[in-house]
Amino acid sequence: MDDTVFALSTPVGGAIALMRISGAGSRALLERIFTGRIEHRRVSYGRIVDGAGETLDVCSAVWFEAPNSYTGEDMAEISIHGSYAVAARLAELIASTGAARPADPGEFTKRAYLNGKMDLAQAEAVMDLIASTAERSRRAAARQLEGGLSSIVSSYYGRLKRVCARLAAAMDDDTDEIEAGDASEELSALERELEALAEGGLRSRVLREGARIAIIGSPNVGKSSLLNALIMRDRAIVTPIPGTTRDTVEEAASIDGVPVVFIDTAGIRDTRDEVELIGIERSKRASGEADLILWLIEGSREIGRGDEDIRASVDAGKTLAVITKSDLEQVVFPDAGGRIGGIPAVTVSSITGEGLDELRRAIVKRLAPSDSEAVVTNTRHITALRGAAERISAAAALQQDGLGDAAFFELREAMESLASITGRSDAAEDLVDEIFGSFCVGK
Repeated sequence: MDDTVFALSTPVGGAIALMRISGAGSRALLERIFTGRIEHRRVSYGRIVDGAGETLDVCSAVWFEAPNSYTGEDMAEISIHGSYAVAARLAELIASTGAARPADPGEFTKRAYLNGKMDLAQAEAVMDLIASTAERSRRAAARQLEGGLSSIVSSYYGRLKRVCARLAAAMDDDTDEIEAGDASEELSALERELEALAEGGLRSRVLREGARIAIIGSPNVGKSSLLNALIMRDRAIVTPIPGTTRDTVEEAASIDGVPVVFIDTAGIRDTRDEVELIGIERSKRASGEADLILWLIEGSREIGRGDEDIRASVDAGKTLAVITKSDLEQVVFPDAGGRIGGIPAVTVSSITGEGLDELRRAIVKRLAPSDSEAVVTNTRHITALRGAAERISAAAALQQDGLGDAAFFELREAMESLASITGRSDAAEDLVDEIFGSFCVGK
């Protein structure tokens, strides 16, 4: 990319806005419109002036000499006052010089990737960091931006490359001096580890995309009250009248750093009310699509047929039982194993707050991976890891059958799958270097 581009890197309307200019012409352009000193990595104070010498804004600017910048190119950053008028006038001034064009979406990070400042996984982490809505998703994105995932993938790539090179060298050697050996153990280990990483990614996906939590139960068990208590504000209408909630109510929140969307649903019961029936149908659909279900049971009355019907309709593997209204005299209790109907149970009161912290911990435990597990959060990466594992499994079977050529092809494809995560495009060249690098000097 030889041209110079510019764009605002912050929203306008605040106290400060940042205009970024990147490309070989950035210094000349900055000298043309900024009166302050221009030195590498030194913030200078000055004025933005147009061709007639009129001051547009009093501001600060810094220039970065390639390759020591975010994009790896010569780059300038101008910190202006954040009004719409100032930002629009500066963009108009830069465009009028003809020395730069408006940047395309994501172009600064794309240039950073193309110039080797970051790999593709790190570039994707930039967007994840910007989009993070909770502390755990921020931490996961920050680790990926620092190269955590890239380092792990690089390790697997290196191991696979060595096995692949050994197999290729043995196939091409006419002297029988090189033996492929039995690679099945190493391939099996690689397959298991990649599958485990992909499985962890499916669990970690919640940090990137958030989890949907359906709150279901019979009418008047305290669903809306629990929603309000968990998000700590009155979002849903609460009355003693059964059937108050007739549609799903969604509310985004963060539970101990995990982004979630709570879905308050209509009470499930037998009814002839046409509108209420529509709400009940939506409740059932919401529970089927949810990542986690909170099945509410009123603790101050015996479990009824309606409660049992709801229990029979949910996926127990993704359900927590919540015994509500613990501030009243209780007649429903978990069994000795802490369960109701075989489902782990927590007792709470939305009035006093009793048990709410325990419920939050149970939600996080069911949904979120530990910090050490939260390595893969991107669906594209999960697909690539699984693809590599499948190719390795096929290669192992083919090698055992004596089909070395076919096994080599599968391993090459597995290398390409792993390379796609970080954006490597030199898998073939890597393999050639590895093959010939293993030969003795003089061969």
